[in-house]
Amino acid sequence: MSLRKLLLLPVLALGSMQVAALCPDGSSFDTELDFCANEVDVFGPFTNQMVDGCINYGGGSACTNTYTYPVQGNNIQVLRWSRSFAQNLRGTGSCPVGSVRSATYGNHCFEQVSGAENNVYGNFSQTEVSTCQSLNGGTACFTNRWSANFYLSVKEAMDQQPPGLLTNKFGAWLWYIDEQGLNRTHTQLADELAALGVKRIFIKIADGTQNCNLFADACSSVTTGIYKSRGIEPWAWAYNYPNNYTTQADALYYAAQYGYVGFVSDVEVEFNNTTTALHNLFQAFTSARTDAQNAGHADSSFALGATTWGNPADQGMDVGIIDQYVDFHMPQTYVEVWGASYMADPAYWIEVGDCEYRQLGAQKPIWHIVSTEYDQITPAQIEAFMSAAGPNTSIWRVPGGSVPQTVWNDWGNIDWERTNFTPGNCSAGNNTLTDRLDGAGNPPPPPQQPSVPYWSQLDNYYDPYGTCSVTSLAMITDYFGITDPGDNGRSPDYIYERFDGVLQTVSALKSGFNTLAQEAGSPIRNVGKENGTIAELRALASQGVPTIIHGWFTQPGHIMVVTGFDGEYYTVNDPFGQWNLQKWGSYDTSVSGEGQRYPKDAFEYAINDNGTGDDLWIHIFE
Repeated sequence: MSLRKLLLLPVLALGSMQVAALCPDGSSFDTELDFCANEVDVFGPFTNQMVDGCINYGGGSACTNTYTYPVQGNNIQVLRWSRSFAQNLRGTGSCPVGSVRSATYGNHCFEQVSGAENNVYGNFSQTEVSTCQSLNGGTACFTNRWSANFYLSVKEAMDQQPPGLLTNKFGAWLWYIDEQGLNRTHTQLADELAALGVKRIFIKIADGTQNCNLFADACSSVTTGIYKSRGIEPWAWAYNYPNNYTTQADALYYAAQYGYVGFVSDVEVEFNNTTTALHNLFQAFTSARTDAQNAGHADSSFALGATTWGNPADQGMDVGIIDQYVDFHMPQTYVEVWGASYMADPAYWIEVGDCEYRQLGAQKPIWHIVSTEYDQITPAQIEAFMSAAGPNTSIWRVPGGSVPQTVWNDWGNIDWERTNFTPGNCSAGNNTLTDRLDGAGNPPPPPQQPSVPYWSQLDNYYDPYGTCSVTSLAMITDYFGITDPGDNGRSPDYIYERFDGVLQTVSALKSGFNTLAQEAGSPIRNVGKENGTIAELRALASQGVPTIIHGWFTQPGHIMVVTGFDGEYYTVNDPFGQWNLQKWGSYDTSVSGEGQRYPKDAFEYAINDNGTGDDLWIHIFE
């Protein structure tokens, strides 16, 4: 998206707004640290391993001293350490050292505590806090550490509550997942956005005539399924140019084919002061949508929108023509780019934009986009923007590349569950909400993740006592739909025949998967490596992300699929049966290896040689 300034106009002052994080007054939740912080201090509770580290480094009583701070009107006792000291002790994982992110515990960080209650760490949502209070959790509800068992009670109570009305459809825009500095897979990004409360993700699927050949990860039902399973609507978008209209419109057809709920065309300077080009482009998109519907890829709910200038009159953009074809408009109302005076009163400029669109002939709903890419706009100003722009507001864009990671902190201090809005003049119809995940008025519950299929190597035609590798690989390729026993017969035998062997090494197993994935047109790749970490495995397994792991479960070594981790036990699909929990151990092959649960300590000892947990032979699929 390009950025342009509006002409200077008078502005009004904006008062400050209070954010809703469970943080001491004067601090905010830092999503990189996973703690409340200000410029100088970081506030606990901290994990037990961090506290032990503090003591070992000679921190003395400062490691455990607490201080009284007001948190949402409640006086709470919290630990307080210097920012640099806390950063050094935190570690570099997804969660603070000593804890892992767990799907069982709402994708919060889970800490196993020997001889005491296990813990779950926030930032907790306002809904979780309210439910905690209803269960008589008292002032502990306003801290960022709850007992794990109590959290499960909160989660159970929330699950039993009847679904409410739609609150909003706030969204976020993604440039591309491989952008330098983004450092997240689609699964990791979806988890992070879902934890914030984001309801829509706009994923770039094309640039002009370049579509799936350039954006392979976007052209995948696996990708859209990742977001849908977390209650996030996946939308596709493309930057468009004059000419080659039919070829450019193929992107919309692919979007429907791969499970997106709608498509947005980005038209900017190339279409300024044009009429015929706009008609041709959007006629092509309309035809492509009809083709997708006729092919069964989309129904009548598949929406077509357009994004362009927040000041179309100055740019010569004929939004009246666009309005003839689209279901909604998405002005790039980038007050952050326009300057401080614009950020100070976003409601005024949203109203100016709405009225300008109406005067130019736009009758369809207007969904404004706000930019946070320069980290200049404050959370309070973003809140003011979203309040005025309405429940279909979205933010440009997910941090990565030139967008600093500190933008996550701003996003973490926004009320993504906002229900109250202050529409201005010319905003009629802008706040209508539609749920395109299930076509109903209530957000659908996240569907169950498909289970990893199980194969026993003992049933293999080839080398049943030596094919743990291809058997584990077959479970994963079947899981991702890369192989299909209905087409190729028994998957372990098919893979053995395809590669004429067992693919025992990390590099061979990696190459085998990637070859099959490429042949099947799948964007998923095997990131196999020999320097994986325990923390990495725990983080993935706790989210139900399957991996393949090599280890000394037998004298010659053995390979299996890891499917889960609850802080105490790993869940695995073991192709050889039931392991005896001894390193270089043995097996009971009379027992099925499907869904076996192996204790954390025994399992991690068998897969790690150097004792520091950073030499795992592991295959991660992204």
